[in-house]
Amino acid sequence: VAGNDAQKKKYLTRMIEEPLMCAYCVTEPGCGSDVNGIKSRAVKKGDEWILNGQKMWITNGGVANWYFVLARTAEDSKTPPGKAFTGFIVEADWPGVTPGRKEVNMGQRASDTRGITFEDVRIPAENMLGAVGEGFKIAMGAFDRTRPPVAAGAVGLATRAL
Repeated sequence: VAGNDAQKKKYLTRMIEEPLMCAYCVTEPGCGSDVNGIKSRAVKKGDEWILNGQKMWITNGGVANWYFVLARTAEDSKTPPGKAFTGFIVEADWPGVTPGRKEVNMGQRASDTRGITFEDVRIPAENMLGAVGEGFKIAMGAFDRTRPPVAAGAVGLATRAL
């Protein structure tokens, strides 16, 4: 949805060549699907960003090799959502990235769903997706593309349950 050519080459090419997984880290404890309630923050320090926060209900959270992470980058808490967040590519094995325990899911027990904690994670500037403040638009674009297949999966699950 938003990666530049170098990011696509580095991350998407690897997914074709190796059995890799990624995960989408937007939902947080206490705010659910309310993207504007996100508390995770990324602060620019020189040529990198420092990420701190928690995400919850992350599908593939424990098996992903890298994550899309949406974090608040606006200093002013009153900044509208369309300008308050930035998206980042975060490697799962970077220092400060800690997957939580696997959740017990009703009906989807095979899904590796868990929380992820980000503690002083250093993100190189080249891992920012788009420009500062474009994260909300990127996240909504990803939701638009993924909701139909998620809905189809839910219908299949419900059909099987009946």
